[in-house]
Amino acid sequence: IMCSVIVIIWVGFLLFILTISLFLGIYRKPFLLALPTSLVKAGEKVTLECHSEIMFETFILTSHRKKIIKTSFKLSAESHLGGSHGNFSIGPVTPDHAGTYTCYGSYNRTPYEWSKSSDPVDIKITGLYKKPSLSALIDPVVMSGENMTLSCVSDIHFDMFHLTREGVTLGQGLPAVQSHNGTFQSNFLLGLVVQGRTYRCYGSFKNSSHAWSSPSDPMCLPVTGKKFSYISQICVLLYSYFPSDNHKLLYILIRLLAFMMIVLLILVHSWCYAKRNKYQEEASEYHLRSVKN
Repeated sequence: IMCSVIVIIWVGFLLFILTISLFLGIYRKPFLLALPTSLVKAGEKVTLECHSEIMFETFILTSHRKKIIKTSFKLSAESHLGGSHGNFSIGPVTPDHAGTYTCYGSYNRTPYEWSKSSDPVDIKITGLYKKPSLSALIDPVVMSGENMTLSCVSDIHFDMFHLTREGVTLGQGLPAVQSHNGTFQSNFLLGLVVQGRTYRCYGSFKNSSHAWSSPSDPMCLPVTGKKFSYISQICVLLYSYFPSDNHKLLYILIRLLAFMMIVLLILVHSWCYAKRNKYQEEASEYHLRSVKN
């Protein structure tokens, strides 16, 4: 009886996991990536890749400006590693291409029924204004775990400055403040520096927040010393190896958990079956001995 109860519990839990996996598989949003980067120099091209683990037949890409859909594109999906994907090539880009992009999956038999939207990707067009300068307010060689402040400065009256690290925008930017010498600047506090990275900054105006200046000259921050704790090292490894979008990782973990549940269910069933056979053998031997006596 106990084995039967265990098996029933395991089966119920397995069905629960598979139900969650199926739910995510049907309703999970696609993923949108800007290749090689979402910061695109004017006159160059960018590829927006929409992909999903669901076998969609069509992908739809929409461009938004101030929360209003400006343009939309359709593309036939291609099968890829058990899922589907589509590459939208955009460019040579102009300031009109700047904006927020999302993608959706669909089927040809129901063209007006779309999946949930992907996470948005902001395409910024760069190289439209003179580049600012980027400098460190203290010694540019820092100890691991120390705070660091970078100053972005320009003689153009930008409304905002933006800082990037390895081509990835950090935060929403900072308002430009006029200094005593007439230039405009923003100071970016990096917090704890855990390893050497390359930084650049850009300027923009409020009325065209997706149109950025040329990038500042790159600034690399060498990191020295031994203040790099084990926790910081683990955080860097996780940052390097795990995707930023955890939905795909969650789906993989759920499927892995379901597989482990199936294996454990087989092991429990085998153990219960072997135990039941042993009990039956012992009962038969006891019965035979009782008959002989």
